[in-house]
Amino acid sequence: MRLGKDVLSEFFGTFVLVFAITASIVGSLSLTGGDFGALNLIAVALTAGLVLVTLINTFGQSSGAHFNPAVTIGLWASRRFEGRKVLTYIAAQFLGALLASASLWAIAQSASIGATTAGKFGTASAALVEIIATAIFMVVILSATSKKADSGHAGLTIGFFLLVAHLFAIPYSGASLNPARSLGPAVFAGGKAIEQLWIYFLGPVAGAVLGAIIYMKLAGEK
Repeated sequence: MRLGKDVLSEFFGTFVLVFAITASIVGSLSLTGGDFGALNLIAVALTAGLVLVTLINTFGQSSGAHFNPAVTIGLWASRRFEGRKVLTYIAAQFLGALLASASLWAIAQSASIGATTAGKFGTASAALVEIIATAIFMVVILSATSKKADSGHAGLTIGFFLLVAHLFAIPYSGASLNPARSLGPAVFAGGKAIEQLWIYFLGPVAGAVLGAIIYMKLAGEK
């Protein structure tokens, strides 16, 4: 089967996104002796936001720059994306994330490789934070890419919110908002990361659909 540039863009873009975020986690931990503090939080948040801005501006025209199965599902739920492409996009995103984690494992051989797990507040809190953060993220995406919005600022708006989401969500859930971002590291980290993977599938997908519904109500779309 011949893959279009949109699918290849999703594969490569997700690879870059997941690699950059998880490499920043592993790298910043190596500089602080394994302790994750405020400076690590800021470094990871900046990396996540800035790399997404870059990727949206690079691949926005070729694939729509989803790089996230939850976003793909949210765009489909809001009638912004064709149903026949959903599974192909999601497969490309998961494969890109797995390759990113395999690459980071080969480089750092870290036990965690940036895996997302629930913080001290517990799994229920982590799942709720993932739902809320992804719902807001979806509203931001749909609003920033609407026909009424200034498309020239879409990447900056979306990337800036991802930065903010990392700042407030990392202590609770690790700030995934993206099933692919969590799957890749979990496969190599194992243990708790695999056991809690349901949080990072259910939370972001439910949040994205909720965000799509909220946006459609606010925008008066049916």
